[in-house]
Amino acid sequence: MTDAPIGRRGVLAAAAALALPVPRDDRLAFDIYRNGSHVGRQSLRFIRAGDHLRVENHAALKVGLIGIPLFTYRAHIVEHWQNGAFRAATSEIDDNGRKIRLSVERTASGVVIAGNRIARYTAPRDALPLTYWNKAMLNGPMINMQTGHTDRPTITRQGWFRLPAMPSGTVTAARYQLTGPIRLAVFYNQADTWSGLDFHHEGHVTYRPILG
Repeated sequence: MTDAPIGRRGVLAAAAALALPVPRDDRLAFDIYRNGSHVGRQSLRFIRAGDHLRVENHAALKVGLIGIPLFTYRAHIVEHWQNGAFRAATSEIDDNGRKIRLSVERTASGVVIAGNRIARYTAPRDALPLTYWNKAMLNGPMINMQTGHTDRPTITRQGWFRLPAMPSGTVTAARYQLTGPIRLAVFYNQADTWSGLDFHHEGHVTYRPILG
């Protein structure tokens, strides 16, 4: 994947976009754990209207000590897709009181990115939001919807794993390890549905899929 030429990346991304991995019930949800303790939840809602798909993505985390909140994080990201192709996205983030806003729009010349904490610039046209649900993001530049940066990490597929699910059971998913400017592991099941996340940020953070 990572040694594919740019032309092939574009073909792969276009093919993947035609069959977006939208869950059958139009929802995804994860419980978020830090060092084994439950700290939050992330949920996604997929809203279809003709050839348009709107993806509403909300995350809320709270890390505390003996009932005292030490850190809070909230993110609301909205993506717009049409005919299987990415069109635009916005994000509003409260990172422990630090307000961040970002807008992303695909144009004929590239993906225009602007925000209250980053200078406006144009990323490559095949760049996609780093929001995990669409596996096609692995084929091209990834747009960090908090920083606005566009990165190309090295990606290694590490085989199939059984992940714990909530409230019980497991999910079989392939693990993709990202290294370089982005360092994390993301999981997709046999239907290419996002099924988990694993990374370190002031502790070991894991996402467990909520079933049912």
